[in-house]
Amino acid sequence: MKILIDGYNVMRSTAFADDYDLKALKNQRERFLTLLAEYAGSSKNIFTAVFDGTGSGELLENTEIYGAIEIRYSAGGETADTLIKTLVANSPNSKDIIVVTSDKEIAFYVKQCGARVVSAAEFYSKMKKKPETVENLYGGAYLEKYIKGYDEESERKSEKAKNKGKKRR
Repeated sequence: MKILIDGYNVMRSTAFADDYDLKALKNQRERFLTLLAEYAGSSKNIFTAVFDGTGSGELLENTEIYGAIEIRYSAGGETADTLIKTLVANSPNSKDIIVVTSDKEIAFYVKQCGARVVSAAEFYSKMKKKPETVENLYGGAYLEKYIKGYDEESERKSEKAKNKGKKRR
């Protein structure tokens, strides 16, 4: 599955700006790409983040690789919105594409082409979550007790037995 991400849309229409108080756009984009690369690294999907190249002085579309992510910048005079629409429309199988955006115009267009759409907020909330591991779910102390061969239930029964013995004395 190919995931096309409307980069600035996700950064601006979600809690990203609140989560990371970075003033310079370049720093915001780099932090976003770092989070995305961490998320993409644990997935079998192909991720492409699309950003506006307008105002960069570049006349041609530009592509970079950042970890497991392909980054596409639109050509001068073209918006990221147009590039996303073009990538979906020119895809041999747009049904294998998920577009991440909260831009209604893009969402409508790519759905007409057969692609699926995930909202920026939904994607961002999944992206920023830590992977579900036993340690994340239960904490290190629980895991340590579990490895040592006893669990909380056994420990509670043991505590009750000790407390009963103290009350009888």
